[in-house]
Amino acid sequence: MSSPSSTISVNTATSTPGHRVLVIARHEYRAAVRSRILIVLLGILVVATAASVFIASAEYAGRLADYQAYRAAAEAGGVARIAPSPLAPLSLLRGAMEYLEIIGAVVAIALGYLSVSRERSNRTLPLLLSRPVTPTELAAGNLLGALGVIATLVAVTAVVAMLCVGFIGHDWLNGIQLFKLALAYVAAVAYMGVFYCVGAIAAAKSKVAITGLMIALGIWLVVVLVLPQIGDTLDADNQIPGGLFAALGLGHDGEVRILAHFTTYETIRTSIETASFAKHFERFAFAMTDVKERFRSLSLPDLFFQVRTDIAWILAYSIVLVIGLLRAFRKQPTVPQGGQQ
Repeated sequence: MSSPSSTISVNTATSTPGHRVLVIARHEYRAAVRSRILIVLLGILVVATAASVFIASAEYAGRLADYQAYRAAAEAGGVARIAPSPLAPLSLLRGAMEYLEIIGAVVAIALGYLSVSRERSNRTLPLLLSRPVTPTELAAGNLLGALGVIATLVAVTAVVAMLCVGFIGHDWLNGIQLFKLALAYVAAVAYMGVFYCVGAIAAAKSKVAITGLMIALGIWLVVVLVLPQIGDTLDADNQIPGGLFAALGLGHDGEVRILAHFTTYETIRTSIETASFAKHFERFAFAMTDVKERFRSLSLPDLFFQVRTDIAWILAYSIVLVIGLLRAFRKQPTVPQGGQQ
């Protein structure tokens, strides 16, 4: 274990606030990359992504082969206008997005916890806070470094996802699809960044960091698993595969007329879903990856309009949690003797 003085070297007499933030960010990135736990979690994410695409590709490959046979026959027959493929290769990533939603949040919380507990164990938090490095600079540096780690994790996962769709699903993504996939993974960075803040805030506010980890995981359990499940369960349309209203032969207008008699119930149900930050990320990611058929024919401006509320919630949560992180680092609790966690 390195000594506090060798863990982070910041010349506070000559450096600017921006330079100090970057030094701390580089330290945070390197320390996280060296963590075996993080490597294991990355491996789980990559394996889960590949496995989910492999499972989803079984039916997709057959449907793609049928379309290619139809297209070849139509071209041989001299057909001038051939219907475009109705398939959506990005939809193969639904499972990957769900794993990122669940496992990615745990990875980010662990990163936030490790960030605080590691510095406490090395006694660098008291050392840094005794120097002209301000708590705001320390929090900003840690957050910037963590976002670098998260962006690396997400980039690796995105590349694996793209290659899996091509090699396993036998359908390579075009330029627009790659751009939409990139947008989904940018949202994933913001999503995981919020949960990093949750883990770091909980650990920073606790005298014993492991207590903060338990609190953060409790928040994850409620926000990622409990609230979305309650909202989905209370949705009448989810009670039958393919949708209740579709099974009854009712179109969108019929659905609207029926739900008009249950406005209070729907308000409560949607409020429960709205309280879940994970649900907003899921809606945005699913819209970008063509999981929902109604989004597949929309242009990018129309897609952004449809998910504008989810974008607003993602931004709002990000701003609130970053402010919370800055405030948490201004009030560090007393560290137990010996740095015990």
